[in-house]
Amino acid sequence: MRAITIIKSEHKNLGAVLYSMEHLVAEIDDGKHPEFKVFHGLFTYIDRFLDRFHHPKENLYLFPRVLERAPDTEALIRELGKQHSEGEVLFIEMLKALSAYEFSGASEFPHFRDSVLKYTAFERNHAILEEKEILPRAREVLEAADWEEIDAAFGENRDPMFGDQWNDEFSVLFAKLVNSLPSPLGLGDAWK
Repeated sequence: MRAITIIKSEHKNLGAVLYSMEHLVAEIDDGKHPEFKVFHGLFTYIDRFLDRFHHPKENLYLFPRVLERAPDTEALIRELGKQHSEGEVLFIEMLKALSAYEFSGASEFPHFRDSVLKYTAFERNHAILEEKEILPRAREVLEAADWEEIDAAFGENRDPMFGDQWNDEFSVLFAKLVNSLPSPLGLGDAWK
């Protein structure tokens, strides 16, 4: 059941990214100049990790095994898979809103802010649903052989920003975030 620990850790890391995005948007609302490079870095992290590794492994390994062992979870698993697709659409909308904001200026900020807040709320609620519904059910119904395959799949994940083997481009982004965010997530120092 190591995969449950990994999934929860990845959700926690995503939560930090979502909080960072909300915090940075709030700073812009308060008059701070937007740091587009930081937003691009956060969005790249979401694309490279959440949408390429985390969600696909849930779809390919965890969800089918739970459904096989507990057919009563079909509606829940269908909803979670649908939410993965919806999250990707919301992500693309947010990315487009960032591009418009960066290119066209302050008049596009309200749309960008709204798309960020919509995305962060959606992903946060999605992770909560997984942790409250599917992970406990998986713990109940999956067998040792199921967990071996699922654990192996999730054990291959290498988080480029929060993992033990940082990717250089994400380590710079992580350092900037730590220095700009208030505690408990960061050091609270303003950076430029």
